Amino acid sequence: MTQKKRILFFAEPATLAHVARPVVLAGALDARAHEVAVATGSEYQWIVRDAGLNMQPMHAIGSKAYLEAVAAGRPVFPLSVLEDYVAEDLRLMRAFEPDLVVGDFRLSLAVSARLAKLPYVAISNAYWSPFAQVRFEVPVHPLTRMLGPGVVDAAFRIAHPLVFALHSLPMHRLRRRHGMPSLGLDLRSVFTEADLTLFADVPALVPTRDSGQAGRYAYIGPVTWSPDCPLPAALEEDGDGRPLVYLTLGSSGDPGLLVEISRALVALDCRVAVAVGPGGERLSFPHGVVAERFLPGAALSRRASLVICNGGSPTTHQALREGTPVLGIPQNLDQMLNMQFIVASGAGLALRADQITADRVAKLTRRLLDEPPFRRKAGEIAVEFTRYPCGERFAEIVCGMLDGSCHREG
Repeated sequence: MTQKKRILFFAEPATLAHVARPVVLAGALDARAHEVAVATGSEYQWIVRDAGLNMQPMHAIGSKAYLEAVAAGRPVFPLSVLEDYVAEDLRLMRAFEPDLVVGDFRLSLAVSARLAKLPYVAISNAYWSPFAQVRFEVPVHPLTRMLGPGVVDAAFRIAHPLVFALHSLPMHRLRRRHGMPSLGLDLRSVFTEADLTLFADVPALVPTRDSGQAGRYAYIGPVTWSPDCPLPAALEEDGDGRPLVYLTLGSSGDPGLLVEISRALVALDCRVAVAVGPGGERLSFPHGVVAERFLPGAALSRRASLVICNGGSPTTHQALREGTPVLGIPQNLDQMLNMQFIVASGAGLALRADQITADRVAKLTRRLLDEPPFRRKAGEIAVEFTRYPCGERFAEIVCGMLDGSCHREG
């Protein structure tokens, strides 16, 4: 009997998405051919356990520290943290003895996997590729709230190479300490460094230029996840003809904005379902709004006329998979890059988190509900998504990297 190949997933708990994607992909592998484990920090270990996967506790700075660093505009993983991460990565690798490691935003694997002489696959988004054509917009920052994003953005467009260099320096120094060549001072190269980088996107939505490196990058399609919870009774029926709007700002959004946005939606005579997330349980919503800590996002996206979210790829992809238009409320650079392509596709609109007003939310919501091209474009993207079943593509890639010695489901 062929020995099972062992695959260790590293899920950096910066946000829920970076844990959910490895869990979904790990669950797509044939358990008869693979023995998998998912290492992550304390906040999101429940996702791994709920999926019935082998969970390995992992040291990480955690979501709170990550979000604070992003909001302040400082490097998220300084050199001291990366050094600690490398030691932790190696400890986990020695304990599990994997044949392959897969990481989602565990940047230290660019060093630790090489030290361990193990093949390394990274999960990322195509808009972080050095070969994607993007326009960098200043993230929400105290200065953008004070001076306005237009003023600060003009300076950011000039200075962003220096900003990226500053954020890339810790990895540059880490690799130099371990005798490895520099990745340069472009943050995109740091975010997508691996033996193989998998883009959780489709090229029709987020295209990239040919890198000139055969087999170095691959699209696997959107990797979406929904909590295993029932649809609230109030949402099970089709309703009274009013449009249903699903509102969630995810694990990285500002819960306080949920109330302001929901009020604007109620004033438009919309039915509203809100996933408040951790920390939002004490919020007071208008009468008739269905608000729960977690909601089944896929089922709601299917029923909704519109999804309003933080603009990140997991929820926007969940909506577009169902052919539902999106209003993104981006705050960080990742969300802004993702929404840049969705807006360009015609399947959604964006409103920065530092420009939220009830009137602006109402105006954009009305457009997305009343103008048919938005839903038509979302439907076209949904068709494109079906051509990229992430689980199947991931399993094929893993099998290929492990010399094809995978037992396939019959």
